[in-house]
Amino acid sequence: MADGHDVTLFAKLCVDHWKLIQRFTKALELVPEGERARLSSQLRYSELQLNSLASEAGLKIVTFDGEPYGPGCPASADNLGDFDTEENLFVEKTLEPTVVHDMRTMLAGRVLLASTTTLPTGR
Repeated sequence: MADGHDVTLFAKLCVDHWKLIQRFTKALELVPEGERARLSSQLRYSELQLNSLASEAGLKIVTFDGEPYGPGCPASADNLGDFDTEENLFVEKTLEPTVVHDMRTMLAGRVLLASTTTLPTGR
């Protein structure tokens, strides 16, 4: 990449492409079975290409699904206000990944949280 501005633009493009992949994955559930396998393969290839190109640019795309949430997490929680305390929280879903460059957060992600104290038994 030529300069910091180019890297930032590429990072934003990576986030948008990641979000498109997530939406496409969800939409595959509505596709007839005969088409689903072919489209799933194309989707996996697209995801591999995204990660490969991001890596070539020195970027890492990070998601937090299932990870504990707390101070220092490089993602903002859209629903943090829904909880009385920040204890026992985990990331239920990554809405936007965090993009890291040279071990520094370049773009902070967005997540939805859940509380481990309200989990149904068996999880």
